[in-house]
Amino acid sequence: MLKIEVYNQSHQKDWDNFIGTSRNGTFMQQRTFLNYHPPGRFIDCSLMVYNFHGNLIAVIPAAQKIEGQKKIFFSYPGASHGGIIVDQKFGTCEAMALVPLLTEYCKSNNFNAIQIKMVPRIYHFWPSDEIDFALRYYGFSISTTELATALPIKELANASDHLIESTQRNIRKSQRLGVTIEESNDLTTYWSILTDNLKQKHNAEPTHTLAEITDLTNRYPQSIKLFAAFLQEEMVSGVVVFLLNSRVINCFYIASNNKYQNLRSLELLFYKLISWGMEKGYDYLDWGISTENKGLVINQGLFEFKEKFGGRGILRESYYLDLSD
Repeated sequence: MLKIEVYNQSHQKDWDNFIGTSRNGTFMQQRTFLNYHPPGRFIDCSLMVYNFHGNLIAVIPAAQKIEGQKKIFFSYPGASHGGIIVDQKFGTCEAMALVPLLTEYCKSNNFNAIQIKMVPRIYHFWPSDEIDFALRYYGFSISTTELATALPIKELANASDHLIESTQRNIRKSQRLGVTIEESNDLTTYWSILTDNLKQKHNAEPTHTLAEITDLTNRYPQSIKLFAAFLQEEMVSGVVVFLLNSRVINCFYIASNNKYQNLRSLELLFYKLISWGMEKGYDYLDWGISTENKGLVINQGLFEFKEKFGGRGILRESYYLDLSD
């Protein structure tokens, strides 16, 4: 009923066009995004799925990942999620046929396990849980569960809905002190703030280098944006958003200059971003995860910051199947 083909570069146009019209895809599954990774970082093993008419009905972005002695079919290292991306007509029958076909393909190609990072449901244009059902039916289990925070901005009458009183006071304070919010192209200054922020708070570095985020912004000039807060002409905080599809604003990086914490500029920044998202017709603002170490550590302070805007929990789940049994 279904046929699997291995992706190669000649398929890029068809692949990216498919993602653009899919039921549950984002630009993180497009080859334009995935190919920003330098050659040799991953061994790509992405798959394309066709029905008996020869129509492309699903794609599975994936790369080989080695953990100990295990060779894992992984979707997708280097991206927040990979998933199984399907077309509008893909139904339960196709899902129940695809999962065992994928399992047999991976066994025959000497993979020891399959791990799939699902696309969170708020990004879906139409329900797609037949994929989850089929994975569970054929023995996949939830291997990691992380929690993100999202706000359904399409349901708001105005941007101040659901803001707690202290946040509203801080927004007024920030405006009174002269903070302004602008869309900015100055990634260099922001990356300096972000790098210092992560080093001081977490002894960590950004996922992307400045060169990589600049490359990605050039690939997606309309879909990756920096919104920043300024005091006079000095940038004091910012958020890099990925407009992953037409439904969701994803806050990928959030940072502020610790010297200016008293300005409460991030609260004003998110208030303005919520307003912008409402004007543009987005359904959700996704602040991303506040869990660490694959969901085992909870950053309670970060959850509380996001929840005071009205945001609430959205699961990010990964499925896993051990093929060595």
